[in-house]
Amino acid sequence: MATGSSHESFALPPLQELYNGLLPNLIKEAPSSALYLGIYELVRSGLMAPGAPFESAPLLAYLVAGAVGEFVGSIIRAPAEATKCRVQSGLASSPAEAFGQVLDKPSQLFTAWSSSLWRDVPMGAVQIAVFELAKAYCISSPEFGANVNSLPAEAAFGALGGLVGAVLTTPADVVTTRIITASEEQGEAVEADGGAGGEVGPLEVASSILQESGPSGFFVGVGRRAFYWAPAI
Repeated sequence: MATGSSHESFALPPLQELYNGLLPNLIKEAPSSALYLGIYELVRSGLMAPGAPFESAPLLAYLVAGAVGEFVGSIIRAPAEATKCRVQSGLASSPAEAFGQVLDKPSQLFTAWSSSLWRDVPMGAVQIAVFELAKAYCISSPEFGANVNSLPAEAAFGALGGLVGAVLTTPADVVTTRIITASEEQGEAVEADGGAGGEVGPLEVASSILQESGPSGFFVGVGRRAFYWAPAI
């Protein structure tokens, strides 16, 4: 009987449930990723042009350009992410219902977006910097011997960037997710002005997590986050 319960606890949900929130997730990732890469290339080229501020400091150029690209992309990602989280967490039964909930609470959306910047901007900076540095290192290392512009090589560099960025930004991801879904079950709106609704901003939420779970609470889901972002990037 105990053995059966153990097996049952590890059972996967039906396949269709694994794709809950697929549409809002596509809307979240596709346009924002296009903006991210386009803005990154534009800013990086400007920062590393002859006579530009970071001409001799490529690492800083990668970090700044990646951060700027991610900031721009996050502006259109925020509503889609809030919609996706509501569908996947069961707070809404469809993307349309979830999006309606998001529009009903613009202050909560703004709070979630502003807090997500602490996660997305560093993630955008780190992932592309690791990608560029790993590629540059292999180019300058004769013993590497492989074509760094091949699909497998670039996929490996991207996976490394996604892995490092995902791990480093997991605490901010935990805080952001808590803000997005905070107080829904009690019917309490999360207000940007810090009203009497409980957890309302990044500092308040971080303090609550620290009190509840200690430092380890900031790394809940780190393996799954890394598993998602490494192949995605």
